[in-house]
Amino acid sequence: MKHLLLAGAALAALAGQAEAALITTASLFSPLAIPGTTTAVDLQGIPAPSQAGVSGAGYTISFAVGADQGVVQGAASGVHAIPVAGISNGLPTYLTGDYGSAQTLSASQAGKYLSTGLGTITITFAAPQLALALLWGSIDSSNALVFGNAAGDTLTGAAVQGLAAGFVGNGFQGPGGSAYVSVLSDTPFTSVSLKSGVVSFEAAGVIGSTRPISVPEPASAALFGAGLLGLGLVRRRRA
Repeated sequence: MKHLLLAGAALAALAGQAEAALITTASLFSPLAIPGTTTAVDLQGIPAPSQAGVSGAGYTISFAVGADQGVVQGAASGVHAIPVAGISNGLPTYLTGDYGSAQTLSASQAGKYLSTGLGTITITFAAPQLALALLWGSIDSSNALVFGNAAGDTLTGAAVQGLAAGFVGNGFQGPGGSAYVSVLSDTPFTSVSLKSGVVSFEAAGVIGSTRPISVPEPASAALFGAGLLGLGLVRRRRA
C-alpha cells in the first residue's frame, strides 16, 4: 500500500530558562521508540463510547467529557472523526488499533481512539516520562496538550497549524488534517491532558517514553508530497 504522508521535523532552540523550548517532530508515520521504557496506551479492549476510568500497564486515564465522548470508535457527525494515518490511492487510511498497528482503508475496521468533545482527558503515568507521541486527528486551533511538569508546557493546535507546511485547514477531517506528533521534554512529566474549546480533540496511537521518540523519514520515491512540519510549544512563564 502506498501512502502519501506529511513528514518532517523541527528543532526548537533554547530561549532562556523561563522559555526553554522542547524538541518536536511530526509525521504520519508511526514513530519509533528509542530504547528505554515505553508505555503504550491500550484502548482496544474498552467498550465504546466509554467515559469510565482506565487503568493500564504504567498509566491511568481519567475523563471529564460528555456521554458520547471518551474512548470512541468510528465517526459521528459533529461529535468526533477518526484520525487519518495516511492516504492510499486518494483515500484516507486509519490505524486498526493502538500504537504500531496496521492501517486500513475501511473506517469500519478502524480502532478505538480518544475524543474530548469540549472536555478534558488526562493520561497519568506511573513513572515520569520524557517523550510523548500520538496521532493528532483533525487538528483544530482550540486543541491543546497540557503537560503535567514543573515547566507547565502546552502544545496548541494553533501552533501545529501555523508551522505545518501542507496542513489543509482548521479541523479538517481528511488527509492533511492529522499528524503524528512526537514531543521530547527537557522537564519530566507525569501526566498529559488533552483539551479542546471546540468539538473535538481526537487522538490515537498514544505512547509515552523515558527516551526520545523518533519519526522515520520517507524511505522511497513512492512516498511523495512530503512537507516539512515544525511544531511550536508554549511554556508558561513562572512568576
